[in-house]
Amino acid sequence: MRLMAAALAVFLILSLCFTANAGIGLGISPASITISAAFKGGTYERTITVFNSGDETGTFELTAEGECADWISFYKPEEPNTPITEVTIPGKGKAKVLVKFDIPADIANANYTATIYARSIPEGGEEEGAVAHAVIRIPSKVLIQVTGTQILKGSVKSITAADTEVGYPLKIKVVFQNEGNVIAKPKIAVTITKTGEGVVVVDRFVHEKTGIKPGKEGIIKVLWNTTGRDTGDYIANVTVSLGDEDEVLATKDLHFKILPLGSLTRRGVLHSLAIEGEPLVNIVIKLVANFENTGEIDTMAKFRGEIYHEDDLLDVLGSEEMFVESGETAKLVSYYKILEPGNYTIRGRVLYAGKETEEKEVSFSVPVPEVEELGEAKNGIPGFEAVFAIIALLFISIFLAFGHKRRKRGCKRE
Repeated sequence: MRLMAAALAVFLILSLCFTANAGIGLGISPASITISAAFKGGTYERTITVFNSGDETGTFELTAEGECADWISFYKPEEPNTPITEVTIPGKGKAKVLVKFDIPADIANANYTATIYARSIPEGGEEEGAVAHAVIRIPSKVLIQVTGTQILKGSVKSITAADTEVGYPLKIKVVFQNEGNVIAKPKIAVTITKTGEGVVVVDRFVHEKTGIKPGKEGIIKVLWNTTGRDTGDYIANVTVSLGDEDEVLATKDLHFKILPLGSLTRRGVLHSLAIEGEPLVNIVIKLVANFENTGEIDTMAKFRGEIYHEDDLLDVLGSEEMFVESGETAKLVSYYKILEPGNYTIRGRVLYAGKETEEKEVSFSVPVPEVEELGEAKNGIPGFEAVFAIIALLFISIFLAFGHKRRKRGCKRE
């Protein structure tokens, strides 16, 4: 009889565990992170990916444990200055997380370890009513090898420039890979000569303000003002060096033209409009216009649009003007606070260089706010699983009590 009761209890527990684990899935990559030859006082960055393999949207907590856990902080890649402690990921989706390691300046040379964890956060907390929710925690091991030796090393991937117009700066791009353990500021020396009737040096300058973090590849942009310069053919001799001894890493001659104003094409495409945030009454939504500068020259761009509620014009909205480089895509952001439920449509276009893109639109619905319930409803009524558990436990108690009475009666008869 007790065996039957125990079996029933095990079945109950397994049933509840199955319910708790339904829809939960979590992964993290890479499984380990190693930072070799980390310099004291330096800051290092790595990117991890958190996977939600479940069917539903989940929120996952980000933590670090171990001897160097307090060196570790987490950020969204697009917001590298605002720390985060959790990330929300749709079902079957993934999210990139920027991890920063700030090495103290006063520690000893040694190997330091920690573990980064992504941990599931059940909806409504770890317990809701009488139903326990499963929690999953996945690790990524960290090894930081701290050294007192400064390593200043790097390589140049490419040096490029393009034609420009009078009044628009010449833009030289140097793609630099930092292969050392400290921030590197390459020295970029530029000599500009005009060709045609002889070769005449028109300017010389040096750029060495841009720093690239250890282990990172970055684009260093060097600008030369063309205001007042003659149109025609030019050559920019670019030499990139690094360190106190000015070790030359690369040198290149770039041929370019300064053209009359208006020679290069101005084009742009508004690829999409999208809203970020859940559209609810009294909530501010963010409207993002994805604009690509497909022209041959940089431009300033801004979004302008109209918002309609139930097909009636409600308001106008727009973004700040933003500088968009040729070939780049920018997110032009506008904000709007929703004041009433219903169906909304936002229509708009991007204005740039005296032109405008084709119109795009995005629609969404705002539900009627739910009335806040009182009493037990406000605090949460136990769900079906909780009721089932209570009934099963009562059944087990009665079953055991009945068996105990039968054994007692049998003893008296003897």
